[in-house]
Amino acid sequence: MNILFTIQHQINKLPKAEKKLAEWILEQPESVIHMSAKALSQASETSPATVVRLCYSLGLEGFTDLKLKLSANQPAIKGNLYTDIVPNEDIDTIKQKLLLKMTDGLEKNREKLEVESIEQVINLLETTDFMFTYGIGASGIVADDFAQKFLRIGKKVIYSKDYHLLTTAIVTNEMPAWLFLVSNSGEKQEVINLALLAKEQGIPVVCMTSKAHSTLATIADVLLHTADGGEARLRSSATNSLLVQLYSVDVLFSAYATKHYDKTLGQLEQTKTTVQIIEQND
Repeated sequence: MNILFTIQHQINKLPKAEKKLAEWILEQPESVIHMSAKALSQASETSPATVVRLCYSLGLEGFTDLKLKLSANQPAIKGNLYTDIVPNEDIDTIKQKLLLKMTDGLEKNREKLEVESIEQVINLLETTDFMFTYGIGASGIVADDFAQKFLRIGKKVIYSKDYHLLTTAIVTNEMPAWLFLVSNSGEKQEVINLALLAKEQGIPVVCMTSKAHSTLATIADVLLHTADGGEARLRSSATNSLLVQLYSVDVLFSAYATKHYDKTLGQLEQTKTTVQIIEQND
């Protein structure tokens, strides 16, 4: 757990006094390591009680836990690696910053992704061969990855970027099926509409989102809760959110494959061989 990323991510959700303290910690994290709670409260012009409350708000056990986690992050602090990309930054620093943030996101995602939810999806995979999947933008890449993985082991998956086409497929479907939706925010209207439509058709809905209390999560039968990517201001796409979602699909696929190891391995070999033969004939 990189506590500095956690503070950055939660800072705008904190009460006024805790936010003021959090901002001070982000500005001088190394100083906090050598302070008492009283000294920190005085330096930040807050109170010792605010120090304790902030630690609990961040999911820590107390002030000592905060100092321990800051100590563990000292190399990143000294290299100023927890900040966003700044003008004219050298490439090596950019590489280190991005790796640090991605690693933190994946670790947090490992903690959030619940075993019970994965098992519920595996049960759907074992009892229903037909699936629909959809996502918008970067989430669409994840839906496509899901489709490709499970198509290779014999599942029937319909993925389309065309919202209207997928709507038509769901309405006219007569086979037992379920719907896998990906949305980091859980509030994309097209995705919500598909979830509601599936429920009307008696089709179970599985959603992957970082917002456990979002509209989509409320509608879904199964929630695959992922970590919020904590995206930087300078980004070409939802990079961290995309990575944690792809990781989650890999966990899902691997969890299913390990229960059906021989069959899955045989299907993967078969599809790989067939593709190679087709490519040779082109």
